Amino acid sequence: MKKGLIEDGHQVVLMSDGNNWHNSPRDIDLKRDMRWGKLSGLKVLWQLLRHYKCLVGNDIVQIHNYQFVPLKMGWNRHLISFLKRHNRYMVKGCFGDDPVVLDSQAEGVPEYSDTYWDGRPQNVELNKERTAEMNMVPVRHCSGFANRESDALVACLYEYYLCYRSWLSHGKLHYIPLPIEIPEGARAKHIADGRKLKVLVGIQPKRDYLKGAAYIGRLVEQVAKENDGLIEVNTVEGVPYDEYCRMLSETDVLVDQLYSYTPSMNSLAAMARGTVVIGGGEEEFYKFIGEDELRPIINVRPGRDEDNLNTLRRTLTDRKLLEKMSQQSIDFVKKYHDYRKVARQYEHLYERLLAGEFDIY
Repeated sequence: MKKGLIEDGHQVVLMSDGNNWHNSPRDIDLKRDMRWGKLSGLKVLWQLLRHYKCLVGNDIVQIHNYQFVPLKMGWNRHLISFLKRHNRYMVKGCFGDDPVVLDSQAEGVPEYSDTYWDGRPQNVELNKERTAEMNMVPVRHCSGFANRESDALVACLYEYYLCYRSWLSHGKLHYIPLPIEIPEGARAKHIADGRKLKVLVGIQPKRDYLKGAAYIGRLVEQVAKENDGLIEVNTVEGVPYDEYCRMLSETDVLVDQLYSYTPSMNSLAAMARGTVVIGGGEEEFYKFIGEDELRPIINVRPGRDEDNLNTLRRTLTDRKLLEKMSQQSIDFVKKYHDYRKVARQYEHLYERLLAGEFDIY
């Protein structure tokens, strides 16, 4: 998104800790240096003090969640207050786990998630630590404070929008999709009848209970056995992001997430390269965005073993259908997720905030 805003003539400074192993690009590095031990937080504070001028006098400050700086909740609350006082408007992202999301999921919003399906809570034991963290008093106070103090909340996925919509009763909430930079020369896959279909299963070992890729991978393996020699399944774990992107370009089909309602960043990165995704593509989502034609995703759901298997049998053995979905994947990303288009949606929101139009939708 930063690139798109800069291309439109705006001045943007990105502060971040790099999001762990992703090591995302940033202008100001807030990563804790664990060589400092218990004093590693002091380095973060020093970085904030060094770049004080970047923290004040802005038209818009956007934070990605309630704990946007890798410090304790109390520090984040103080920083939210500071940013609110010394800048014109503050926007908060609804980009992942937080108490609102987990509370909504526990009530069946959306219809299914990694913590809920078939009308009841699921993965309870696996999610115990995660749920306990979300229920900690400092987390709840900081999360609620960030939501109240922000002038606008932006959900990057439809499921997050649903969660927050069930909690909000005013016009603070907006949906703006994830931005993707489409690789130059991206084109649909040509999947000739004479070659093997290449399927990639990417697993995060410590997080697969949140993703469900291993489960889908087992179903794909079953379909591969039923069609001996026609489907090649490659399962990888913990691959660096650059290497992963290279593998996506050489893959026909990516196994992504079982519990997702809509395509997330991983899915979209694959789709931008013409790789067909097995993951979240609910009709409810297509209706929400007003899409009547493109259906690029092989949609699977938790608790629907036989339905999922039949869906995979039908799609993975139909080369013409997969080629069509490959082209639609690129078309879908270009239509909804091109980083320049997404930047303009944020720009539109910022302009309306600056114009005093608080209840936009």
